[in-house]
Amino acid sequence: MLTARGLEVIDGRGVAIPACLHRRAVATEMSCVLRAIGETFDVRRFLADSTLRPDVHPKGFNLAVGQAGFDDLPGQVREAMAFLDVYEDELRRLSAFEGVDQVFLDFGLRLRDVAAQTDVLPAELLWRAGALDIDITVTHYAIADEKH
Repeated sequence: MLTARGLEVIDGRGVAIPACLHRRAVATEMSCVLRAIGETFDVRRFLADSTLRPDVHPKGFNLAVGQAGFDDLPGQVREAMAFLDVYEDELRRLSAFEGVDQVFLDFGLRLRDVAAQTDVLPAELLWRAGALDIDITVTHYAIADEKH
């Protein structure tokens, strides 16, 4: 059972989760996504004891970690940092779980019409994710400009 309290969602165990991190709060536009994959990763066994509620696929899962969109890298970074804070223990367990080959945060960004696109991720995010054995990926998407 989930109940709202300000900007938080209270899960069935009474744990306050920032609303932006709860799966039901995910916007339709791509944001930062936690991805876990592995050839022999028994996703259902991991999730049986997990507080994470991702979208499952045959060799892993995907979980949006916030609502910030393609054009809001600073927002995606803030939400990813909050996610790392809230789920630190669960992410450690995930990274060490049998069969998991890779865990990474995938930042989805709009491919801009420029000669060279540079997007910088802060050292604190890289350090904190690395300490949890979580890789960082940036995926650039070619999205039609809504103004055209």
